[in-house]
Amino acid sequence: VLAAVRKSGAALKFALGELNQDSECLKASGLWDEGERQYSRNEQAILSVKFSLAEQSTPYASEFALAMKKDSFLKDFKTYNPNAWCKESCDPEFTNINHPCRGTPATCTNPLPNTNSEGKPCATSCWRFAFRVHQEVSKETNGFMIQVEEENGLGAGQQIETLMAQEAGIKVFRTTTKLQNFYPAAFWRISKAVKAWYDSGCSNMDLEIVDFSV
Repeated sequence: VLAAVRKSGAALKFALGELNQDSECLKASGLWDEGERQYSRNEQAILSVKFSLAEQSTPYASEFALAMKKDSFLKDFKTYNPNAWCKESCDPEFTNINHPCRGTPATCTNPLPNTNSEGKPCATSCWRFAFRVHQEVSKETNGFMIQVEEENGLGAGQQIETLMAQEAGIKVFRTTTKLQNFYPAAFWRISKAVKAWYDSGCSNMDLEIVDFSV
C-alpha cells in the first residue's frame, strides 16, 4: 500500500480497512506533512471537498489537495484538509443539512470528546465541530476557504460547510468544473485568484467562482 500511494497519492482510496486513514499511509500519499512543517505565510486556509478516500468516490479531491501542496504560491499556507482526519458525527445521518449542528459548542451534541487536553479537535471530534474550529482559525488569521465543486455539484457535507462558512464570515473561493477528471494544468487559476485577493487588500469578502473547465 505504501509503495502504491507514494507513486500516486490519490490511490489511497483503494486501501482497504482503515488503511486509508492510517497516518503513515497519509504521509506517504502527500496528504499529510512529514513532521511539523513551517509555513512562510501566517494566514491559514481550509479545503471544502467531497470525501475522496472511500473506494467508491472519485480521486478529484485528493488530486486537488496534492496540487495545492505543489503550487508555488498556495503551498505556503497551512491548509486543513478534512479528508486526512478521522470522521465522527453527532448527526446520525452524517450529512443531513437539517440537523442543527453547525460545529459550535452550542449546537454540537457529540457524546464523544470534541477536544483533546490542549483544547484542540481530536480523533473523536464531530467532523462539523473540527471543521468549524478550522474555519474560525482561518477567519482569525485572515485566511480563506477553497471549496472544490466537482462535475456533479457540491456534496451534502460541502453544503453544510458553506452554511458554516457564512456564519464564520470567511472568504470562500469555489472552483467549478464541467469535467469529470482533475487537470493540474488549470490549477493556476485558483492560485491567481487567491493572490489577487491578497494583493487587493482582501476587501472583497463575497464568494468567488473560479472555473476550471474553461
